[in-house]
Formats: sequence, structure tokens, C-alpha cells
Amino acid sequence: MQTAREALHALVAGRDWLARYPFHAAVLARIDVVRDPSVQWMAVSLERGRYFLHVHFEQLARAPQFAAGILLHEIHHIALGHLSHRKFRDGIEHAEVMETCLEMSANDGITEPLPNPIVWENFARFGVRASQSTLERYEALLPIHRKGALAKALRDGGAEDVDDHGPWREGEGAGAGSLARTRELVERSLDEAKREGLAPDARIAGISPGRLLEALGPSAVRADAEQSIDWRAALQGLVQRLRSPVRTWSRPNRRFGDRVGEIPGRAYRTGGASRPSVLAVIDTSASMDAPALSRIAAELVRLAPYARVIVAECDTEVTRVYPLDKAITAVMGRGGTDLRPAFSPALLAREGVDAVVYFTDGEGPFDARPPGVPTLWVLTSDANFACPWGERARLSA
Repeated sequence: MQTAREALHALVAGRDWLARYPFHAAVLARIDVVRDPSVQWMAVSLERGRYFLHVHFEQLARAPQFAAGILLHEIHHIALGHLSHRKFRDGIEHAEVMETCLEMSANDGITEPLPNPIVWENFARFGVRASQSTLERYEALLPIHRKGALAKALRDGGAEDVDDHGPWREGEGAGAGSLARTRELVERSLDEAKREGLAPDARIAGISPGRLLEALGPSAVRADAEQSIDWRAALQGLVQRLRSPVRTWSRPNRRFGDRVGEIPGRAYRTGGASRPSVLAVIDTSASMDAPALSRIAAELVRLAPYARVIVAECDTEVTRVYPLDKAITAVMGRGGTDLRPAFSPALLAREGVDAVVYFTDGEGPFDARPPGVPTLWVLTSDANFACPWGERARLSA
């Protein structure tokens, strides 16, 4: 069975999307892709410092010509800080006008087909221009909205939101540290894209890379960002996002709580075959003493109602693989370190792995490209970890 990321790549492969958009491809490699039939096409959310791309594959399969453009639109939302910057929320009197401006900015620079997009040209007669910021457009449209003309302009133009903003409203949004994490993601993605041949004058959503980074604020200290993430919370958050959201009439819709029976809510499947499979890899060359193993096992056992946990012990090769059903008291190996064998496609396919959690000191070689499944690195040392992909946290007491 294809992973969500593989299915998404298949949708845009015919348009050579990955090669044509190196920056966007680098951002995509750093976010988790999840199947979500509750959104119209796609959506993005921010949870526990990690971005998620929600995709309604069945809907996109009926209109595949829009997949490439909508994917660019979602990545623009992330890169422009729409989910993480407080300036798009704090002091905003009319949220519906801001929503229109966010959509408009996310569509800037996209030449791929989009379904009835909101673009700046629709509002040029109101003073909206191509080079304006989202906040400048908001100020330009406020007087029109107050006169009741903005809604009419949208109706007359037949324009509408490309995506569903509900998931990001339900996520953590512009929480503490989220903007710094966004800048770090964009900075690393731009660095990678340059190595892949991104032209120095390339523009993302109509903005130069330098100006984009400037708008996202000062560079974050990456080591501090890693230490600020509690590994237990990161692990629980990863599994929570893996569980497939489904429509259900038994739970009220959070956005339309007064329309019970008309609009279904969303719930997450638990138990049975619907549980995601998490591969917990233990680097047996690291300083992993009995107390550390006990803490790790206890946290993994707590995931049992929500995920199937498989343990893999690895030094320079995978030495043992087994389901977690008891405390981990000892591990085999204690050789050198190679972080690549646990991501073997054969191993991931055989165990039906939906995500990898890797406990390591990070001192070994790693694959240059991500494995196609969400990965959480739980680092056991304070040394710098150079791997450019995957979420990371520090193992603490």
C-alpha cells in the first residue's frame, strides 16, 4: 500500500513537480503528509512545532489537474508564515477579510491550474497590487468590506478559497516558538534548494528568498529549538496525527457546534487494523543505559491503544526486530553507528511502517533524502545533528 507521501508524489509526477519546484519540494520533505477525507482538496496545520499536509486523495483523483497548483498554494501558506505569525491574527478586526488576503497571497506566483482562485487581479480596482504584502491588501480591502462590497466582488468573480483553513485553526496556530520554527524550516529548505540548482533570483509566492526570510524574523538557534521540544509530547503528537481522521455523526463539528445532525464532526480511529505502525529504532551503540531504556519503553507502551509499536535494534545493521509487549531491559549490538539500515525500504514495507521514532546520539551516517515516512529523531546527546529532515527532540529525564 502506498504511503500518503508516495500517493501525493504520484499525483504530481506527470507535471515534473519535484524537479520544477526545488524549494517547494524541500519544504514538502520537512512536513508530514496525512490522508484526510474531511478537507475539500488539501489543507495545512501546525501541531507541536510540526507542519502537516492534509490531503483528500479521492477528491484530487477526480480533478488531478489541480494537484500541482494546490500543493504550491499550501506550501506558500507555510512559507509566508500564515499559520505561525501573530500579525495575521493579533489586532485583526475582520477575520474574514484577512482570510481573503491570506488566500490571495498564497496564490501569488502560481501558474499551475487552480480551482476558481482568489487572485489580486480580481481586486485591482480597489487598489490591490501584485507587490503588496498581505497586511497592505487587508488595509486596502477593509473600506470595501465595511461598505458590504467585498462579498459581492467575490461572488461576481466566482472566486473562492482553494483550501480548507479549518485544520490550522484547530491546531496550535501562532504559539510560542512557532514562527522561529517556520523560519528555520524555510531557511533549511532554501539552502537545500540552492544545492539542487534553485536560481538565486527565484521568487516564492512572488517574493525573493531574502525578503521572505526577513519577513519571518531573525534566525532561530537550532539547538535551543530542539531542546525545547519534550520528546514524550513529540512522540504522542506524531502518533495522534497518524491516526486517520474520519467523519462521524456521533461527535459535534467543532466549527459548527450548533448544527448537530447536519454537519458531521471528525474523530480518530482507535484499535484494530486501523492503528498505525510505529517503528521505534534504538541505536545500540549510543549511551543507552537501563534507566533510559526503561523510560523509553514506558512511553512506547502508553501508545499501545493507538499504535502498533515495533522495536528495531540497530548499530551498523539491524540486529533484532520485535513487537513491543514488555519492558526493554537490554539490547544487542554495541558496535559502530549507521543510521541508514533501519530505513531500508524492505524493512519498512515488511512491517507496514507508518512512522519511525529513532533513539540515537546522531553520530552516524544518514540518507541524504527522507525515507517517505514521518520521522522523529530523539537525540541522546547534545552534539549537533546534521540530518536535514525529520522532527527532532532531546531525550531528557
